[in-house]
Amino acid sequence: MSDAFSVLIIGPDPSEALELATQLEATGDFNAQWVSDTPRFARPFDAERIDTILALPGVGVAQLNATLAAGYRGLLIGLGMEMPVVSETIALPVKMSNLIARLKQQIRHFYARDDAWLTIGPFRLYPGSRKLVASDGTEQRLTDKEVDILRFMHRSGSALVSRDQLLSGVWGYNDRVTTHTLETHIYRLRQKIEADPNAATILITESGGYRLNEPPMETA
Repeated sequence: MSDAFSVLIIGPDPSEALELATQLEATGDFNAQWVSDTPRFARPFDAERIDTILALPGVGVAQLNATLAAGYRGLLIGLGMEMPVVSETIALPVKMSNLIARLKQQIRHFYARDDAWLTIGPFRLYPGSRKLVASDGTEQRLTDKEVDILRFMHRSGSALVSRDQLLSGVWGYNDRVTTHTLETHIYRLRQKIEADPNAATILITESGGYRLNEPPMETA
């Protein structure tokens, strides 16, 4: 579910966190992971590819601070709890449909901000302003679709993404959009992000699709 929003659930009760993760994933709109204060329940965590963290009641401040120390820069939503590090609190009780709507709304608002950024190879991508900033400070403007392609690829990490996955995730199910459309966008995008577009080292073509040259996901 690379096109789904990625949510990390943190809570003191593993069964409660797992149940919520299962409910969110059942919608098809979320890719949910969970971790617990109990070390043996830890799961892989990649701060660069989490759209929001959802903290459940009773989670410890130390756990949240450790998560932030891992490099997480996104939303941190408290479910029925308030802490200085929490971006927003959602009061309990809350219907699942309302929780889902709030999560989607907050994630979209966050990525529309000018200061929200992702690491793409040697660049910082600012989706809200469609800027791609190099390490030397030089900037380039991307199109909406170029941003969507990079965000989709980034969320997939270093995994191979098929052309059909990209077409579906970026353009939706549109019969008028063809593989040629995708290849044209990839070509133009490489002109902006590759030192040598004919020998790509960031957005790589492989048999069956494309791969973003990203570091492997860290584990907790």
